Amino acid sequence: MDFFAYQQQARRLSALLLVLFALAVLALVLAVAALVGALLVAGDLQHGYRRLTDVPAAVYGWTAAGTLTLIGAGTLRRMWQLGAGGPVVARLAGARWVAPDAADPARRRLLNVAEEMAVASGLAMPRLYVMDEEPGINAFAAGRGPRDAVIAVTRGCLERLERDQLQGVVAHEFSHLLHGDGRLNIRLLGLLHGITAPGALGLWLMRSAVPPSGGRGRGERSGFPGQLLAGLALAAVGYLGVLLARLIRAAVSRQREHLADAAAVQFTRNPRGLAGALRRIRDEAGGARLRTAQAEAFSHMLFATAPRSWLDRLLATHPPLDERIARIYPPFARRPAQTSPQPPAAPPRAVTADALPGLVGRVDALGLGYAATLLDTIPAPLREATRSAAGAGALLAGLLAAPDTDVAEFARRLGTEAAPFARQFGQAACRLGPAARLPLIDLALPVLLAQPAPWRADLLDALHALAGQGADVWPVLALLRHHLVPPARRRGGARACENDIRLVLRTLADCADGGAADAYAAACGRLGVAPQPVTAERAAFEAALERLAGAPLAQRLGLLAAGAVAVGHDGVVEVDELETLRLIGAALDCPLPPLVAG
Repeated sequence: MDFFAYQQQARRLSALLLVLFALAVLALVLAVAALVGALLVAGDLQHGYRRLTDVPAAVYGWTAAGTLTLIGAGTLRRMWQLGAGGPVVARLAGARWVAPDAADPARRRLLNVAEEMAVASGLAMPRLYVMDEEPGINAFAAGRGPRDAVIAVTRGCLERLERDQLQGVVAHEFSHLLHGDGRLNIRLLGLLHGITAPGALGLWLMRSAVPPSGGRGRGERSGFPGQLLAGLALAAVGYLGVLLARLIRAAVSRQREHLADAAAVQFTRNPRGLAGALRRIRDEAGGARLRTAQAEAFSHMLFATAPRSWLDRLLATHPPLDERIARIYPPFARRPAQTSPQPPAAPPRAVTADALPGLVGRVDALGLGYAATLLDTIPAPLREATRSAAGAGALLAGLLAAPDTDVAEFARRLGTEAAPFARQFGQAACRLGPAARLPLIDLALPVLLAQPAPWRADLLDALHALAGQGADVWPVLALLRHHLVPPARRRGGARACENDIRLVLRTLADCADGGAADAYAAACGRLGVAPQPVTAERAAFEAALERLAGAPLAQRLGLLAAGAVAVGHDGVVEVDELETLRLIGAALDCPLPPLVAG
């Protein structure tokens, strides 16, 4: 299944989620109304209600309004709580951020595996978290988009999995992020919290009605029987909400796990790594079990679950472990897994305009091997620079600055301490060539995104002031703005504006060697857009790219295909042209793997 099909499926699942949520809310409203009516029939002798139909409609109306208010308040509260995206979900799970400069060998191995996956996929490096209090083997991915994407793994993953098994788990979670499941996970958390709100209220009423353990002090009131009865009844109805929430999780999540398993195997070409991790969960003590109180709420987003009863298996959010293992690596159950060697280094794949959309969101063994080789070529000082905010800022400044920028200008924009390093880092990055530009940005993003918003805005202003005048730096600045300073309002799904399309294609054509006008006309012809003259300016280009990032996916993929026409019009595609195209793809949330020039 390609990136477009995955995204389409994610949208269908989001629509299904809303339908199931509406049906669950209706069921809860009816159940609570029936409960109130039954209590009135059983206990209100004054009015002589004998049947549910005898209860006034106003009672049912107020009951429905109260239930809807309770569910809505629970949903809105959790949605507001999750407004910051993936990092909030990680903190709710009790996970701690893995700093890019972590020295612990287990955390460094996790960082290295994730960095290889990010470079191979073209996806911005997600922030990594570890659940230190969880000895079981598990993980999850969450995030509304690349800006706030996170991958969290348990301590058990770090301590009990070999490298190829850990790579399989990380690849599984990367596939969720690549294909839009991170946003769906957050929506599920918010909506299903509201469904379970009546049950939570019932439990609170029961606890508050019962005196604390140790007996009552003198003069202390005993529990209120009516409150206890109401809490018990509401908790019973609330269990229906829990059951409906589990049904919704199972309906939305189960098939996604098979798809993520298949994608992870495609990424690594090492089915025994992923199957080995699943086998350890199945066979070893503790398995995938989590100790956190959020385990039930998070069940739909975990790498694996550990059903303990027939009802757990019936409502499981994940397929059975034996079924997943059999699909990935059928012989595994009959002989022990063997650690596979790491994929060999290989050049990136060639691309044509027709084939380019199919490469979006694709990772394979060739890409992973190439990513590992490329990361090994990055000098240690540059790798270290991406692990601190000051170092990452100096690296980006040196990467973007005009060649004649002096140390005094760096000092004025970045401070006197960072100025010498900016020039040094920039020269080292330029020696690596354009193929290292996007990987360096991806490696620097986690530590930059962890900084306060004003600091990120100031850094972006400094980078704009230092950047050279060449159009080849525009996509870099647009990508950094896309991640570091997101727009105040959420983007919609409006169709792309033709003027924005022209501006992006004109910029790509200008980056190509020779025949820019003909390349621009050919790219516009690919989309059926009239090649009207446009004036390319950096600020206008950044604004156009940010608006295009909110266009429908099919239009964004078409724009990338037209971009391939622009850079390949002269018959010779250079590495810097392809890397510019990859930068634009990343800014459009359509990550492209490394591509070969030719």
